Amino acid sequence: MVLGRFYLRRLERFARLSNRLDSAVLPDRRRLAGHATLAAYRDCVALGLQREAREVLARVSGQRVLSV
Repeated sequence: MVLGRFYLRRLERFARLSNRLDSAVLPDRRRLAGHATLAAYRDCVALGLQREAREVLARVSGQRVLSV
């Protein structure tokens, strides 16, 4: 699904940005990136891509995927 790939890539882009920003130097931008990440995650869930979205977030943050 093309739309699903678009939303998963969007999620990955925002999550990388959120993890990359230094919270001490750019707290407002990190907060905004966090909100964008959450919005992108919710879009993925709305499309039925919760598992894939969790995998993207885990990969970006370097953590294991926890099943729900």
